[in-house]
Amino acid sequence: MKKIILIVLVFTYTSSYGQTKDDCKVMIDSAIAMQKAVYRPNIYLIDEKDQPYLLSADELRKKFKHISLYEAQNKKLLKQGINAWKIFPILNGNRMTINIIDFIITYSKNNYAFKNGGGATVIFEYSCDSNKWILLENKWSGI
Repeated sequence: MKKIILIVLVFTYTSSYGQTKDDCKVMIDSAIAMQKAVYRPNIYLIDEKDQPYLLSADELRKKFKHISLYEAQNKKLLKQGINAWKIFPILNGNRMTINIIDFIITYSKNNYAFKNGGGATVIFEYSCDSNKWILLENKWSGI
C-alpha cells in the first residue's frame, strides 16, 4: 500500500512539474514572438547559460537561428559578429519576468565580446481566479 501511495505521489509531482515547465516554455516563446517591432533577420537565440534556445513553434523557428557560442566550429562566424537575443526567465512567486537582452557578439583573440543594445522585459502573472497566466507588461528599451 505504501508503495502505491509513493508511486502516485511521485507521478503527481512529476506531472505537475512538467506542466509548469511547459507553461514557462510557452510564455518565453510568446515573449519572443511579441518583439515583432524590433525583429530583424539573422537573430540568434541563446539562453542564460549561453546555450542555444530552441523555440517550440515551427513558425518562430523559421525566423530565428540558434548557436552554441563556445563550440569551435562557430568561432569563424563569431569573428564576423552576430546579433543575438539572450533569454533570462525569472520566476518569483506568481510572476514570471522574461528579460530579452539584445547583443552583438564577437570573438577575437580568444575573447568573446558581448555588446548590449537594449532589450525587452515581459512580465506575466498567474491568476488563481482564472487559473491562467496574464500578460502584465511588454516593454522594449534601447541604449
